Amino acid sequence: MATANSHRGIVDLPTELIRHICSFLCPVCVQGQRPWSCPECINQRPGCHEWFRGQLDMSRLSRTCKRLRNVVQPTVFLCYPDSGRWQVRRLLRLARTLMQRPDLAQHMRFLMFREPCEELEPWDRKFVHDSIIQLGLPAVPDHWNIDGDPEFRLLPLELVLAHTPDLEYLRVPLDYDWNLHLLSQLVKTRPPFLTKLKSLEVSHYFIAGDRFDVNMDAIDTIIRAAPNLDSLCLPSPNCGYGSATPMPSLRRLYFQDDCSISPEALTALLDAAPKLEVLALRWAAMADSYDDCADRRTTDAWDAVERRRDSLRELRLDIRSDTEQGDGERDSLKDFENFLSALFAPSIREVTFWQPDKEEMSSAMLRFAKVVAVGRYPNLKSVVIAPSEMSGWRELDEALNAEWGESKGELEEDFGKGNVRFELKWESPYWSACRLD
Repeated sequence: MATANSHRGIVDLPTELIRHICSFLCPVCVQGQRPWSCPECINQRPGCHEWFRGQLDMSRLSRTCKRLRNVVQPTVFLCYPDSGRWQVRRLLRLARTLMQRPDLAQHMRFLMFREPCEELEPWDRKFVHDSIIQLGLPAVPDHWNIDGDPEFRLLPLELVLAHTPDLEYLRVPLDYDWNLHLLSQLVKTRPPFLTKLKSLEVSHYFIAGDRFDVNMDAIDTIIRAAPNLDSLCLPSPNCGYGSATPMPSLRRLYFQDDCSISPEALTALLDAAPKLEVLALRWAAMADSYDDCADRRTTDAWDAVERRRDSLRELRLDIRSDTEQGDGERDSLKDFENFLSALFAPSIREVTFWQPDKEEMSSAMLRFAKVVAVGRYPNLKSVVIAPSEMSGWRELDEALNAEWGESKGELEEDFGKGNVRFELKWESPYWSACRLD
């Protein structure tokens, strides 16, 4: 004979069991085992489309009854994705909910935003206007959303950030003249309010004919609000300052694509991160497409890296120059031998050399291998020579491979004496900040 307990449904289960069941609605992408298909899943970052679809299913489930609403809604608010249409309007709906339900705001961990260009309805503009006044800040102009003023372009996102104190991951777009009007005022009047933010990824919102850099002042504003930042991913920042905002907890610094950061700005950023362990830079500051590059040399980047030689564990440095090397540049390449043998931190774990020229670099590489062989770098595990993805070559040409092939045996032997794996790759390793963990 059936009992009442035999017909119990999901709503009658313990809270933790319901949440565990709901976790299967947001599975790891089925393609996640192939590293080129879903980097978000591999690195456990909130960017997987399978996860987004599961989140929609959980949202529907949370609306079926009061019990499931109370149990499932916190999981729904864990992540706000940047997919779909009308992103700014959706972001304002989120802001309204977070302000009305602080209990849900404390569950938000991941926030991604991509498309700030959207004109709002009058009632939405009024909501932003009134919300800023409620924060005790001066009112913004009535036209803030109409004429595309870069000072107010990210106001809806800033309003959300002001109400998500437990946020851990943020992806935000910036351009060279955009500012963070609301946050810049909050950091002046409040103690840091994004203390749990660990990862900040800034994307470049490019418009045809636009510049290729982003406003570092806006990035500094977020950094000041997030003193415990662990990972920072940037395009080319347009900074020319002598010092950077301190980042005492930063361990990973990634520069996206062809970064044209000046040597002075790079030095300032590295000085501001005393615990930096991982640096990835594809440096195009000497390329023809950028101004004021005539006096720059390869060693400018090396000199900046030297600032963190005692803390670095992993270095990925790809330097691009469209101009023929003059005598000064050739002389600077001679310093590469000293750079390898003397400037690398003893704690370095992995080194990748992108498209090194055999004629210029062979003696330096051989000397480096012999230094490794006698145990100078006890933590080093891997040395790789690979074609530069930035150069446009997907494979080493036969001549270059043959040149390095002549030294491959000797390099393998010497590196092997130091228990270091040496590789000469035929294809460029996939370069992306989300892979460098």
